[in-house]
Amino acid sequence: MTGGWALLGLLALACQHGPDASAKPPRPKWMPPEGTCPRGAQLQMERLGLKTGDRIPVIVDSIQDHPGPARYNYSFVIALPQGVGEAKLPGARIGGRLYVTKHRVFGRYDRIFTPESGATSVPFCGVLLDSRWDRDGEGLIAYPSPLKGFSVVQDNTGIILVVDHYP
Repeated sequence: MTGGWALLGLLALACQHGPDASAKPPRPKWMPPEGTCPRGAQLQMERLGLKTGDRIPVIVDSIQDHPGPARYNYSFVIALPQGVGEAKLPGARIGGRLYVTKHRVFGRYDRIFTPESGATSVPFCGVLLDSRWDRDGEGLIAYPSPLKGFSVVQDNTGIILVVDHYP
């Protein structure tokens, strides 16, 4: 009988220490690394009436504020809130950095310029989503450009998802 209890105990341990169901799949190498939000971002976003999960439709880069395709490279950009986002953040501009791969354009937004702040900004934390490909943290679907270091997207719009960390 003792052998049966030992076997039962081993089975119970095996069930408790099996593969972790919450383990994430490995991160694709083409994605930018995970990151933390700027210090004070959550407090400032709360003051602006923003919360984690809010979606702000934007023109991704104010320099390319035109209908149709846009060409992006690894650079600092200013996004322009549109529609619903504009009503929530009248006159605001959202600053961040674009990360470009051959098939994606990622955006990590870390500051917001409000009309009251003038040339200064307050901390912010958001990532760029493609309105047609709504997967958090995976950016805009892009195509390689003939220009080295650039990618082309179908249109210049996207969505900034307010987050509490960069996925």
